[in-house]
Amino acid sequence: MTNIHFNINNIDELELNINTFSQLSKEMKLDFLDKIKKEKTEIMGQFLNRIYLSENDKQIQKVIKKLLFHLKTVGIKVEESKIKGESVLKKYEEKREHRAMISNYDGDGTRMAMIAFETKKHAYVLVHGLLHFSKGLMELGNVPIDEMGLRQITTQGSLKPFIVAEVSPRYVHYLLEEASNVSGRYVEEIRQMKSFSFRLGGEVQKPDDIYTLAIPNDTVSLSFERILSDDLFDPFCVTWDTIDDDKKEYNEIGTSSTIVLPPYLVEEKRHIFIRNLIENGKLSPNLILIKRLMEDYAYIFYTQNELRAYKGLIELLQQSDGLSKTLAFFVKKVLEGTNEQPAGLIVNPYEQVHPPR
Repeated sequence: MTNIHFNINNIDELELNINTFSQLSKEMKLDFLDKIKKEKTEIMGQFLNRIYLSENDKQIQKVIKKLLFHLKTVGIKVEESKIKGESVLKKYEEKREHRAMISNYDGDGTRMAMIAFETKKHAYVLVHGLLHFSKGLMELGNVPIDEMGLRQITTQGSLKPFIVAEVSPRYVHYLLEEASNVSGRYVEEIRQMKSFSFRLGGEVQKPDDIYTLAIPNDTVSLSFERILSDDLFDPFCVTWDTIDDDKKEYNEIGTSSTIVLPPYLVEEKRHIFIRNLIENGKLSPNLILIKRLMEDYAYIFYTQNELRAYKGLIELLQQSDGLSKTLAFFVKKVLEGTNEQPAGLIVNPYEQVHPPR
């Protein structure tokens, strides 16, 4: 909304402003109209006439007509438009194609979730959120972007271990709302987005939809170990408050006694140690978080046409001990200090592209 306000008297931005206005919630539209009521230009009159054509809310129509009247009283030449039949702009709006993307996690436990709202042909407003594995939504912003910019984001994030996958816009809104509820941040902004989230399409709208994506009947699933050893998972690691003490105790198993234990017994004791970490409440809250991670990674595998990995993850999620097995895998990786990745892998991709002029 701020971008519209700054460019309201720029004739070159008229179409973008009109289409962006149509994406706002009722509350945001009324607030915006109140902020521009002191503008007195012919371009302002054109803007108001155009948005009036596509507006169906009577309260907003009344405010627009009032602003048009004020323009005429100060000598600005304007002609009020009357709505005749169904708005051409509304028909165009229904044809807009919104797009969305998510990334995998980096070493800091953060990932990107983005929705590109089409405002006119080949022009978008990109809403980008930074999601933390356990803390929820940490950052939220928006930037204008064009078709080339969107392609650059996907291309720049196409090399493992960092992946940017194009997914359902409705599902990304679900993730942003879920993460906002966890962090308690950007609640009002997400609420405003929800007012038009019904316009967002996509086969996947909620996590349950990920389980029923179509794959060939003869698809053979990959094993649990092979899937979790994929580069996609490399940057991710779990963390907890006593990790350093637990790592020391874990690695001392089988070495603190004068009796040398056989390897299989050491492995068994380490397995019990990890199980106790999970079951004693220290790590158990991570189970629900791991569930969402695995669902989203299954979705990413699906978008990359890695259907064997997708099927394997879905089968793992449907096992009674699937989540605990998965969490134990990541805990073991941390305790043994293997495959450690540099932190801060994710750099907001929108910063690397140029918005439309």
